[in-house]
Parts: sequence; structure tokens; C-alpha cells
Amino acid sequence: MFNTIEINHPIIEPLLHKSDHELLALFQGHPDLGQYLVAIFCRYGQIIYTLTRDSGRSPLQSDYLFSKAWERIYQELKLLQIENAKTLQNFLIDITGVEINDFKEPENIKYDLSLTPPIFLCYLNQALEQLPKELRLVLTLSSNFNWSSSRITAYLRSEGNLLQDLLHQHRVKDIDSMISKANLDLIQLLPQDIQDIYLSEVSRPVTA
Repeated sequence: MFNTIEINHPIIEPLLHKSDHELLALFQGHPDLGQYLVAIFCRYGQIIYTLTRDSGRSPLQSDYLFSKAWERIYQELKLLQIENAKTLQNFLIDITGVEINDFKEPENIKYDLSLTPPIFLCYLNQALEQLPKELRLVLTLSSNFNWSSSRITAYLRSEGNLLQDLLHQHRVKDIDSMISKANLDLIQLLPQDIQDIYLSEVSRPVTA
């Protein structure tokens, strides 16, 4: 069964008394904060989890589909007209149904719901998109493809002067320090409340 770790957080608890309409208005009015989406997640996460659980062919696929549904919900809620949001639950169910119908399973799913909650992943991906492309490249090669620093170095050297240009640009000495900088910058791009909710007490690995 799906259990949310966010529901008892002191940032979130007071928000759970607000109406759907209030939460949506706050979410749209404060794009620099993540707590309002987290509160919506706490309210409706179990319903969405049940839908995706029943649609997946395996627990791993179901969890991945759950995260993709919330990624889609995050984007769609930005555009939802507040005056048309009298039944937020039905809207979320409809969006989840669209995601289930559109879902195409990747060859290798690398997702662990217990390590990377869906809402954290939404904001993590947003932060990743805001990283300079060269930092995003080395972080992706390191985290997603498990390339060693030496392999990344060899790849960048094969591209001519790219390696030295990047090291000079970011004032780092080697690929290891560049990866460290990418991770640090990635965390700093997360909304502060998302950092407080997900990173303040429990150290979670950053998975891009």
C-alpha cells in the first residue's frame, strides 16, 4: 500500500485543512514553492496510486507509472483554470487515465518509489532542466548511465578542447569536482520548501 512520508511534515500539516480550490490557487500563485503540490499529493496520492497499481504489469512498472502520472499532473495543474476546478479529484483521475493510455514502458525502468517520491522527482527534473547544459551532461552521464569520471573525461577529450573549456568555465580542476558542482547547483535550484521537506532530515541520493 502507498504511504506518503510528507503528510506529517510541519510545512504540510496546516495546508491539509485548505480546500482544493485554495490549494490550486496557491499552487498557481506561488510557482517558486512546492508545498501546495505536495499537499494535493497527500490528499489524492492514494487514489492515483490505486489507479496506476491496477494498470501496471509489475510493481516496478506501477510505481514508475505513478511517478509519470504525477509529472503529468504537475504540468496540467499549471494550466487548469481555477474557476473550472470544482472537482479536482475528477480532474486528477482523468489526467491519470490519459497518462495510463499514453504510457509506453521504457526498456529499462530505473525508479525506486521509496528513494525518490514523485513530487520530489517533479521538482528535481525541473531543476535539472535549469542546469547549464554542460553540467546536465556530466551529471546525466554519471548518474543515469553510470559512467566513471575517467570515461566521461575520455569522451570529452575526444571532442577536442571541450574538456578544458568546461573545466575552465566552471572553475573546477577535474570531472569529479564538476560532478560535485552539478549536484550542488541542482539542489540549490530546488524550491527551498522542497529541500526542507525532502532533504533536511533524511539524506536522499540525487537521481537525475
